[in-house]
Amino acid sequence: MAPGENTEPREVVQTTPRDLHPTSDIRFVMVEIARLTTEVKRLIEDVRAQGEKLDDLGRKVAFGQGAVWVMGGLCAFLLVVVGWYFSGKVAIVVKPG
Repeated sequence: MAPGENTEPREVVQTTPRDLHPTSDIRFVMVEIARLTTEVKRLIEDVRAQGEKLDDLGRKVAFGQGAVWVMGGLCAFLLVVVGWYFSGKVAIVVKPG
């Protein structure tokens, strides 16, 4: 080659590249789908467990609310009775036995 000679190719090859491993893409996809399926199953189990925890918490909160209502009712009843007693509308007499 002479120092001033053009070394660039005169024609560009117009072919599609060869796939060296035609089944490698399919194997990769199958492995990834299997991995994702496993992850989704685990995620479903985790969500189910969290749902059970939330249900249990809901039952505890409902029980607590009921207990507060009952205690509030008892306190209100006790306040009414004490109020009647001190106002003189109700007389409680204790006789020794």
